[in-house]
Order: sequence, then C-alpha cells, then structure tokens
Amino acid sequence: MAINTPNWSHFVTKEGEMTETIIAKHQPLKLFYKDLKKKKLLAYSFREHSYDVKDTSKNNIKWKDLLRNIAMHLEIDKYDDIEITVDDVYPDLPEVKKDYFKRMLINAIGLYRNKEDVQRQIKIRGASSVMGIGEIKFDNQSIWFGSIAGIDVMVLIQGMINKFGKDDDVLKICYMNEVQTDAVDEEVIDENVEEEEKDNKLNTILFGPPGTGKTYSVEKYKKKLLDNQTSEVVKYDFDGIGWRHAIYIAFRSNGYKPMSIKEIENTEIIQKYAETKNSKAPYGTISTTVIENSTYESTKTVYRRGTDYFEKVNNKWQLTEVGKAEAEEIKDPKIDNNASTQFYEFITFHQSFGYEDFIEGIRAEVENDVINYVVREGVFLKFCKAAMRDKEQGNSNNFLFVIDEFNRGNISKILGELITLIEVNKRISYIDGEWKGMQVTLPYSGEKFGVPDNVYILATMNTADRSLATIDTAIRRRFDFVEMMPDSEIVRKNVGEDGAIGDIDIAGIMDAMNQRIQYLYDRDHMLGHALFLNIESLEDLQYRFENKIIPLLQEYFFDGYQKIKAILNDVDSIYINKKQESLNNVFDHRLIEDWYDQDKDIYEFNNKVSIGVFEQFIRNVITYEEIENE
Repeated sequence: MAINTPNWSHFVTKEGEMTETIIAKHQPLKLFYKDLKKKKLLAYSFREHSYDVKDTSKNNIKWKDLLRNIAMHLEIDKYDDIEITVDDVYPDLPEVKKDYFKRMLINAIGLYRNKEDVQRQIKIRGASSVMGIGEIKFDNQSIWFGSIAGIDVMVLIQGMINKFGKDDDVLKICYMNEVQTDAVDEEVIDENVEEEEKDNKLNTILFGPPGTGKTYSVEKYKKKLLDNQTSEVVKYDFDGIGWRHAIYIAFRSNGYKPMSIKEIENTEIIQKYAETKNSKAPYGTISTTVIENSTYESTKTVYRRGTDYFEKVNNKWQLTEVGKAEAEEIKDPKIDNNASTQFYEFITFHQSFGYEDFIEGIRAEVENDVINYVVREGVFLKFCKAAMRDKEQGNSNNFLFVIDEFNRGNISKILGELITLIEVNKRISYIDGEWKGMQVTLPYSGEKFGVPDNVYILATMNTADRSLATIDTAIRRRFDFVEMMPDSEIVRKNVGEDGAIGDIDIAGIMDAMNQRIQYLYDRDHMLGHALFLNIESLEDLQYRFENKIIPLLQEYFFDGYQKIKAILNDVDSIYINKKQESLNNVFDHRLIEDWYDQDKDIYEFNNKVSIGVFEQFIRNVITYEEIENE
C-alpha cells in the first residue's frame, strides 16, 4: 500500500512527512529504536482490515493497541507455546549474532498467560524500571506483555507474525516522521533506554581508578533500587549468639514470664534462630540447654553444670535472677526494618575472605565450655534467604548486595558454585508457591540453594589495585562492566569558576597530570576527579596535593621519583629535589669499587612547603606551552 493511496492520503500534508513499513512473515525485524523513537502511529492494515486515527478519539494510535489487535487477529490464545524469543523475531539468525540481537528483547517481554511471569522476566532481563505491563483480553483468558516504546511493540509483533501468522500475512504501518513533542498516552518513551538497561542489570561491576565516583554511584544505585520499599519480614543478626543466649532473648521478649519448652520453641526469636542453625526440630536442643543450666532443685540430672540460669516453677521454666542479669546483657538481634538494612548488604573482599565467609562453612563454637563444630551460613547465603522469605510473603521488593574491592579477593575460591547460579537465566523464581530454577546442593549443610531473581549484585573494582585484564573470563560473561574514568567536566561544574580557583585551573591540572600518567604508567592509574573536588582555596588544594595526590603517586611509582617529578612537572624541584652524590663521600671506595663505581642520583622529598612556595609549584604543573595550546 503506497502512502498516496486513497485511504491514507489524507495524512500527507507535505512530502516526506510519513513513513510506511511492511512487516511480513518469515522475515527478521528491520526496525530499530531510533526508527520509531517518539513517532506517532497514524494507521495500519492487516488481513483486509485497516485502522487509522479517525477510528480513535486522539490524533494517534497507541502502539500497544496495535499489538492487541494483531494478537486478536492471530488468535494467539489458542496456542500452547506463546512466548516470543529471539528466533521468532529474527529467524535464521547465525548463532554468533544471537547475543547481540537478544538486546532487542530486553524491554520487549511477551507473551505470557500470567502477569507474574512478565514481572519475573523484567527482573531476569534487567529491563527498564519504567516498564509498562499490558493485557490482551480474550473471551476466556488474558495474555500479558511488557513494553516501553514503539520498537518493543514491533519486536513482539514481528515475533507473533513469524510464529503464528499465515504465509501471506503482511502488516503495513504508517507513522509520522516528525518527532512528537507530547508523550503518547500509555507509552513511556525513555530518552536514556541504554542507561536504564545498564542500571537495572542483576550483576554489575563498576570499575575504574580511585576517586572516580564508584562509591557515590553505589549510593545512587541503592536509592534508585530500594527507595520506598517496605516489608513485614523482620531481619535478625544472630552473630555471636548461642542457643542459651537465644533462649534468654525469648524469655526477655516474653516479659520473663514462665514458659514450657514447647512455648519457648514456638517463640518467633527461637524459630528465626533455628533457621540459622538448620534446625527443623529445636525442641530437644532447647530442653537439653535449659536442663543442663538449671538449678539443683529443678532437676536431678547428672548433666547439670551448676550454672543455675533456669528454674522450674509449676511445670514451666523461667530465668533465675542470675539468668535475668545475663539476659539483659545480650544484644537485641532484631535489625531496623528500613531499606538501608532490610534490603541491603555491604561487604568488602580481602585476601583472607573465603567461601566459608560468603556461602557456608564449618566453624567451632564454644558453649558451656564445650566446643561444637557447626555449619554456619555465610553473609551472601543469609542475604539470599532473606530475599526468598520476602518473596514468599507475597512482596516484590528488590535486594541489593554490594561487594566493594571485588578484585582484591580470590574470586573463584569465594564464589564456588555461585559463579553459575548468579547467571540471569539460572536464577530461581517463586512461582505457584514453589521455587523454580537452578539449585545446587551445598557441600556442608546439604541444603538446596539457588540465587533468587530479586537479588541484585553490584561490585566495585579499583583498577589501580589489579588490572581488569586479570579477571577470569567466567566472571566477565556473568557481569555487566561499567567503566568509570576520571572526568574533569565534573570538576569544572563543581569547583570554583569553571573548575578554577582564581587563575589556577584545577580541572586543567587534573587533565595534564592524567595525560602524563597514561604515558608513564597506564590509564588504570589515573587520578580520579574526586581528588580535585571540594576545593575552595589554594590552601585546600595544597592540603589535597600533600596528603592525597602526591602520596598516591608515591604508591603507584614506588621509588620512581623521576617519574613522579615529571608528572608533577616539578621543574623548580619544590617537592622532589635530585642531587648527585659521589659514593666516595659515603663509603670507603676500597669496599665498593669492585661492584659499584658510579655516582648515584639521590632524591630528596619535601612533605610540606609554605603556601607561597606551593603557589609557585602549582602554577608550573600546567606548562606555559600547554596553556598556549589550549
């Protein structure tokens, strides 16, 4: 159908105003985001049916309504398998290109018979947080999909026509070339779709030199992901608490009222504590602990320890005064129910951090002077269980697990089998009252474990510590890497007048020094913009150089003072002074002549100078020639 055909010609007011596109069966989608970005859908035809804006109360057709109509014509509700995959949208695509084109389906989610399946796919794919979920209502059921922009709708339509259409099926659409200024009703057009996709990935690593805003970005990520979340699930921290202490807390929480062993077992605190000990029937452990620490009058067992913490009154147990005194000293394990604690965990990897700390391990615990070897859950396993309990309560909260200094740990040793479980398509999802997805059997507890799809992992890497090139390819495949490099524009926007204090160009100084560092070392060791922020005076700048920047250069270059001198452009030898020392002035030449017969360059380092001398130095960091060339 040409644009000047009678039924569409009324749209044309000038040549080139509209574009007509054909979607046919057995063809790959040839449209991209830029083609439909903020474009108005004016008309379409499919199987002898035509629709245009005259059929609506508005001056455009909703892209989602186009999808609904095509789905109705194709009668997709009659098919068992209705999910649209990359093979449906791009048939006969070579395997090597599939990963690239899968990106087109990140925000094109469909088709599913349950709304929850769409919500789960949003998490798995790392789709945009502004995703809209749509419903297609058939006589006896509904089909659900997710989309943001017109391109997402066209991805699903191409997939539907290829999968369910007749051989001669052709969809013709007509849309306005001029970019619309008003948002289309029900369509959320995101100017930064790629940025949104990056921000919502399940596994992300922020990497760059020190001072490039990685920690700041973690806080922004946390705020975006966790703000305004609530949960009825109470979180506990039982580190350092044994069974006797847990029983103390149970009594304390109950106002020190007498309780039977069964009543103690049924308290919330004991139930939560038992979960951490993998104890499904803690009655026997509670009974033994109470009896062993009871008064002589309460029991005649030979296993009494003589500690007299519990006593029996009318067939129930209570704490003695000694027991109450101890109970008052036990910390409250309940953690505040807010986003910063309930849905968030922050840890730092280091060389001694291992699998036992992260997932689970066997540890020795001393209780009542007896050493017991117990399986203890690691920090990530605890966090995942909290996220699972939240899902089981019917919530849809996000959980954020942050790993600082990711590359400082022995990553393969720490993660173990987790390296597979964190993959997006291996995550477990809570569907119809049970967890589905990949799970493994943990080596110590024998429990089944998988990583839930509501857990986001965000890691930071300092490239000055360890190059990105050393990261295992298995890690690279499972994480999205976001580079964060020094940005002098941030200095220009936040320091003085356009990055200058008086006539001292601080942003220019940062650029000049980083250019020299790249030549003498590499880009992984450049100076981050954070080192040059919050400077309001020459004194602030001097403090930053003497206490932050120069010590960092000393760490990078160790004893390479000539290189440090070059990076600082310390032409007047204000901080680094080279002098040539004759070894004959230091040693008896007879003792060294066989192995060293040359004079040696000696470097003297000044830790602090006067403000006047510093001003002389700082004006030379950017050379006269560099200023002339700017």
